This record gives sequence, C-alpha cells and structure tokens, in this order.
Amino acid sequence: MKPLGSLFEELANKQSFFLELKMRMILREWERLVGPLIARHVKIEKVENGVVHVVCDDSLWMTELSLQKDNLLRLLNEKAGKKLFKDMRFRRGK
Repeated sequence: MKPLGSLFEELANKQSFFLELKMRMILREWERLVGPLIARHVKIEKVENGVVHVVCDDSLWMTELSLQKDNLLRLLNEKAGKKLFKDMRFRRGK
C-alpha cells in the first residue's frame, strides 16, 4: 500500500485539479513561510498558470517583496518539492 502523500503526488502529476489543490495547500502556509510581519501586509490573491498574484497594502511592501521574489519562489517551490510556482506579480491594494 502506498503512503497517502505519494498517492497525492502521483495524482497531482496527472490531473490539474490535484495540482491546483496542492498549490492551494502550500499557499495556505504563506504566513508560516514568510513570517507574521510580511503576512500582515501581503496577501495571496490568486494563482494562475503557476503565477502567484500578490496584493501588498503599501507600495513599500510591494517594492520590498519584488526584490525578494526569487527567494519567495524558491521557498514555495521547495515546499512543493518541485517547480510549481513560476513567477510572482505584485500589486498595491487591500
């Protein structure tokens, strides 16, 4: 019998529904991955085709996160165990 985690991985590789579910599960850990300070000012809006759309509550946070984009993508993809997240786009908003 296969462990549940490996079965989920197998499904995620074969069906886009499970891939989307895996991405959403990883993004639910946003605060733990980036820390409470960043999470208070920066929220995930959506993910489309591997692009994470992020809303920052202020232009300073948008600039700071833009500079950290490569590191944030690395963190997300390490959590995923493969390159699911290809890019991040930032906008200012609530």
